[in-house]
Amino acid sequence: MISYNVFFSPKEGVSEDELLKTVHAFLSWLQREQRLPGYRVLRVTDAASFQALPRFQAIIDFPSRAEFDTAITFMGIPANLNDSPHGRLMHSVKDFKVSFTEDV
Repeated sequence: MISYNVFFSPKEGVSEDELLKTVHAFLSWLQREQRLPGYRVLRVTDAASFQALPRFQAIIDFPSRAEFDTAITFMGIPANLNDSPHGRLMHSVKDFKVSFTEDV
């Protein structure tokens, strides 16, 4: 399994509720487009020894490298980057960090 992990915080002037609605709208759109099987959005409740950790994390698990590659290719289409729910999301976040992980 390949996981796409995104950490982010709301940009100044954007409430957490507003940001979460935008995140869910974006990820639900990708599900409707059959580009991701499911997702989870987590709120960091205690950053413990990692105080620079952004406020939220989204985790998207892909069962295979092929499904991951298909989703990434889809998101690379310029209209999907800027003129979609993704574009609205990108204008609402700061501290945007991404990591990729795989089951071992």
